[in-house]
Amino acid sequence: MPSDTYWKESGFPGLRADPDRQLTAAYQGRKTEGRRKMPKEEPADFIPPHEGRKKQTIGRLSLMFFMMMMILTFFSNTLLHFTLPKVEAERPTNGVLIKEIFGEGTVEVKQMWEEYAKANLPVKEVLVERGDRVSKGQTILSLDIRSLQDSYLDEQTRLQLLKLSLAGAEDTLEQKQRDYENIKALVENGAEAEINLRNAEKALAEAARNCDATRLNLTMQERKVQSLAGQVANGGIYTAPADGIITELNFAAGSSANSAQPLFRLADTGQGFRLVVPIAGELAEYAQPGDTVSVNIYSLDQRIEGKIERITDNGQHPGEQKDVWIDLAGQGLAGEGLAGGEQGEIYLSKKTKPYPALVPNSAIYTDSDGSFVYVLKSRKGPLGMENYVQRLDVYVEDSDNEKSALTNIIADEVIIQSNKLLADGDKVLKEAAN
Repeated sequence: MPSDTYWKESGFPGLRADPDRQLTAAYQGRKTEGRRKMPKEEPADFIPPHEGRKKQTIGRLSLMFFMMMMILTFFSNTLLHFTLPKVEAERPTNGVLIKEIFGEGTVEVKQMWEEYAKANLPVKEVLVERGDRVSKGQTILSLDIRSLQDSYLDEQTRLQLLKLSLAGAEDTLEQKQRDYENIKALVENGAEAEINLRNAEKALAEAARNCDATRLNLTMQERKVQSLAGQVANGGIYTAPADGIITELNFAAGSSANSAQPLFRLADTGQGFRLVVPIAGELAEYAQPGDTVSVNIYSLDQRIEGKIERITDNGQHPGEQKDVWIDLAGQGLAGEGLAGGEQGEIYLSKKTKPYPALVPNSAIYTDSDGSFVYVLKSRKGPLGMENYVQRLDVYVEDSDNEKSALTNIIADEVIIQSNKLLADGDKVLKEAAN
């Protein structure tokens, strides 16, 4: 039987009073002690609790890392979307250029009539106004020719006097010629001095000059009288020389007309109209005489057809500009349409020869080294495939209002639009072309 000291040391001092319980407890204590001393066998796939917690922590951290990378990638792409230049690109195409010729000018008649007063005369009456349409033979204005009639009579008298003077000069010339011949014969026979022959020769020359001067004055006087006769014959009344439009009246009734300005100017509408338009010299080679052009007359709000008559150098800018003469004959002949003085615009388009490489004009850049384009390139970057631009020097052979023809053969896509300035090597975002 265990002693009291045993029960006290065993940790069950309360069992001392009950021997049966002491025996049972002692037995169980030995059994438990035996079990503690035997090593416990673990399963082969058993994972200690602390190892499991470690793997769970690593898994969570890995998941968080990949999620963070995805978030950073998303925000990086978003940031690039807002910061990188956005470009449009397309491949060069083959085709032709369209040369468009525009120009403005003033419509004018082909034939313009002008009438001048031959002398300073009072304007008696003006029967039309500027812009009026008149018929051939219609009275335009009349002058007071009473003083002109007096002048006509006076000039006729002067003409008669000159005729008499010429007759006298011719008689004198004949007499001097006879005197010269007689003295010359005497000198040859030694009956007359040489000095008398020289004097006779001078007198003959003087008579000849006087005769020529009188004959010239007579001719001028005949023309003057003839002119005055024409003015007197119409009674000072001036009529329209053709059907047309009065474009200019320079003297009102009661004023004094002079020969410095025309009495009136009349546009002969029966001869048709023309339009002279200056254009750039380099475009003139695409226009040829005989080409049909579209002409927009602003005041009529309509387009009419014209035909190129000729192309000449521009008087104000020779070498830089050419004048295109366009025939508008047949317009306004029935009293409607053109009258002259209208502003008009022409349009003519011509195709050039075919070119193998055409790009929009927006794709062409120019600096001190010449012309160049940016081509679109691709490469692998940290976030996947990325686009960038590369400078390519080109030679522009020709261009129109929209496209340029290049001598280079380009296989890559060419940048045609960008929302930011570009430099060689810049990364870009490609957008679909409009």
